[in-house]
Amino acid sequence: MNFLKRILLIISLFLVLIAVVSLFLPSKFLLERSILISADNQQIFNQVKDLKNWKYWSPWALKDESVYLDEKNYSDPSVGLGATFIWDSKHEEVGAGDIKIVELIPGQSIKTITNLDFTQLNGEWIFNKIEEGVKVVWTTQIDLGFNPISKFYGLFLEEQMAPDIELGLQRMKEYTENLPKIHLVEVRQDSVQKTWFLSIRDSVSQSEMNNIHGKIYSKINHYMDSKGLEILSSPIVIYHYWSDTLIDIEAGIPITDSVEVIHESIKLNKIKSGKVVTAIHHGAYERIPETYFGINEWMRKNKVLVSGPPWEVYITDPTKEVNPEKWQTAIYFPIN
Repeated sequence: MNFLKRILLIISLFLVLIAVVSLFLPSKFLLERSILISADNQQIFNQVKDLKNWKYWSPWALKDESVYLDEKNYSDPSVGLGATFIWDSKHEEVGAGDIKIVELIPGQSIKTITNLDFTQLNGEWIFNKIEEGVKVVWTTQIDLGFNPISKFYGLFLEEQMAPDIELGLQRMKEYTENLPKIHLVEVRQDSVQKTWFLSIRDSVSQSEMNNIHGKIYSKINHYMDSKGLEILSSPIVIYHYWSDTLIDIEAGIPITDSVEVIHESIKLNKIKSGKVVTAIHHGAYERIPETYFGINEWMRKNKVLVSGPPWEVYITDPTKEVNPEKWQTAIYFPIN
C-alpha cells in the first residue's frame, strides 16, 4: 500500500510540475517563414488570392492532389475576400478541414482562417516588393490556450509544420518564376479586317473545357469537307462569358467568304473590321490567364475601352507541335 501511495504521490508531483512549468510556456504558437521570388508581385499575389491556384504550389497537393482538383470543394467565386475551400482527404497528413480568406489588401497582404479537426490556424501572407523581387512572408499562428498539454504540444509544432511551410514557399517560387512575365508581354494596338467563320457556340463547365475545342472543330471540319469549303486561317475561339462554374464559348474556323449554312448547330458568323488590342501568348494554354492579365493592365494604363468579347487565334497547331513551350496563341480585344 505504501508503494502505491508513493507512486500516486510521484504522479501528483509530476502533474503539478507540468502545470507549474506550463505557466511559463507561451499560450500562442507562431511560425514565420519567408522567401524571395523573382516574379511580378501581382502574379504571386494571385496564387494565394485564388484558392484554386493553391494546387500549383501547396505542399499538401503533393500528398493528395485530388482534393484540389474537385470543383465542388471551392466556393463560387474562389477568389478574394470570403472565398472558401473545403476538403476531406483519406490521407492522414491532409485530413479534413476548411480555409477562408478573411482579410485582403490588394497586392500587399492576405489573412486566412483554417479550421482543422484539432485546432484553428490563423494564416497571414505579406508581399513586400523590393529591388531584387518580392519577399513573401507566410505566417501561421495557433492559440494554444491555457491547457498545459496543449502548451507542451506547442513545443513540437515548429518541427512538424516548418518543413511543409518551407516546401510550399519553394514550390510557389518555382511555379511563379516560370510563369510568363506579364510586364514583358508585348501588347500593341492594331486593326483587323472582317473575317467570316463557321462556328458552334455552347455553354460548358470548367471540367468540360479540355475536350470542347476538339469536338467543335472536328464537327465543323467534317461539315466543311462535305461542302468543299476551304480553311482560310487558324482556328479561333470567342469567350462570350467566363466564370468559375460556366463558360460561354464559341469556337470557329475562318473561311474565305460568307456562305449559306443549313445546320442545326453550325452557324455563319464574322469578326468585324476595327481596332483591337492584341498580344501573343507563348507557351501552354494553362498559363494564358497571365497574358490576359498583362493585356488588361496595358488597357487600364492606356485607358482604352473594350467594345466586345475577346477572341483567340491558335497560331500553332498542338497536334503538329508537341512541345507546349513553342505554342503561340494570338489574343484580341475589340476596342472603340
